[in-house]
Amino acid sequence: MIVDTSSPPKRTRESTSKVRTGCSTCKARRVKCDEAKPVCRRCAVGSRKCEYKSTSPARSPRHTVITVYVPPTKSQPAFFENTSGLDFFHTNIGTILDGQFDSEFWRKLVPQLSHSEPSIRHAVSAVSAVYRDVESSLRHPSGFVKANPEAQREWKLALKSLSARIQTNPNSNLVPLVCCLLFTCIEFLRGDADLSMLHIHNGFNILAPLRPNSGATSETGSRPPCNDLKVIEDHIFPMFSRLGILSCLAGRFTPPVYMHTEEDESPHKDFEDARRRIFAIADACIRFINSVTPKADTLLVGIDDLVEQAKLQTRLEVWHSQFDDLLEQLQSAGNPPNPDAVNILLVNYKVVYIWTRVCTTSQETDTDIYQSDFDELVTYAEQVIKPGKVQAAPQLLSFDVQLLAPLFYAALKCRHSSIRRRALDLLRLAPRREGLWNAHHAYLTAKRIIELEEQHLGVEGALPAEASRLFGLPLPDDQSRCGGQPNVPRHA
Repeated sequence: MIVDTSSPPKRTRESTSKVRTGCSTCKARRVKCDEAKPVCRRCAVGSRKCEYKSTSPARSPRHTVITVYVPPTKSQPAFFENTSGLDFFHTNIGTILDGQFDSEFWRKLVPQLSHSEPSIRHAVSAVSAVYRDVESSLRHPSGFVKANPEAQREWKLALKSLSARIQTNPNSNLVPLVCCLLFTCIEFLRGDADLSMLHIHNGFNILAPLRPNSGATSETGSRPPCNDLKVIEDHIFPMFSRLGILSCLAGRFTPPVYMHTEEDESPHKDFEDARRRIFAIADACIRFINSVTPKADTLLVGIDDLVEQAKLQTRLEVWHSQFDDLLEQLQSAGNPPNPDAVNILLVNYKVVYIWTRVCTTSQETDTDIYQSDFDELVTYAEQVIKPGKVQAAPQLLSFDVQLLAPLFYAALKCRHSSIRRRALDLLRLAPRREGLWNAHHAYLTAKRIIELEEQHLGVEGALPAEASRLFGLPLPDDQSRCGGQPNVPRHA
């Protein structure tokens, strides 16, 4: 008989990862430490003293990092020599996205964060690559160039880096919000309204619990750092407020950012405060117009609607009076604001002023009494665009609220031929895109409507009859890369 003399297999414990950074108490007791700080779970449960010893005594203690913004150098003549695209963005894109307002967000904050945050650095590079693609396509005979794979690569890297950052810093909202705005910028350039709105809505979802006067509460651990919250309040909230207006004007509504408070009746603190307030009022007016227009069409406007209309008119008048006071103060202090920025705010004030007053009636002829206001609106816009001045081709994109929508409204709703044609000429010179709006399609739409309304006018200076006018406010096609003529509604 053969006897197996081999020893039975040795039983071993299941292999687990060893940690060498646990507390001294758990090491002495030879138990696994979860490394929670300042007191690990085992010591907390057993009421033991929990101490940690540094495993790398040579390493200096970690200090708070202060990121200093250093503008990229201008020594690199070609974009793709610098794969990040920071230099191209800083010198060619960041200075124009906010029009005449010299935005610190695009000019300082984004370049600053791009030096310390990989997700923003890759997103900026993607914006630069897409911008170059669109710019090249406008110069190409076919109007189209093959998409640069660099943009797609950088966009994917931005998403990957952002996902990793959210996992490690789930309570930090600043970087995700900035990336959200950069992704929106990419889709604006591409002319993709649906993807633009996807990113915009994602941003609004992040902002929801942080929104001023929202009444939302959050646990202390889920609040963003104080420095981040200050930047979000100063730069991110106003940008999403104006993005909401651009979206609403294109028929795509978003949640309101600001709620009306008594503080809004106080004097303007500075020019940026005046800018924030007029667009907060404009947002409220546009939402009211959207809700009351169907009632006006069916003659169902109620007393409550008229009361709300009067309140909005009062807010507009108060803003205009306070804005005049602010301009006088700044002029007296020797620090006048950019005249173009002033005129852009006045253009947007005027269009909301007119639109709010006529929105409770279904008669198209009601806008005729606002001839002087339309004339002021177009005159303000001419001071910015300067139609008689020889200039380069219109810029590719304005990320913010500028002049396109007010000029489109003036060209459609002002039936005084000379004024509406001045507005039409300015549409042709406006930035090619203003958020979701396409300047070329806005121009073609307005031009065709003017032709239809004025084709039977016999006497110079006469106004189209009510029956000859096109009702409603047809929006230009929001897909900028599509060809063809816009659809124009028929007469009512």
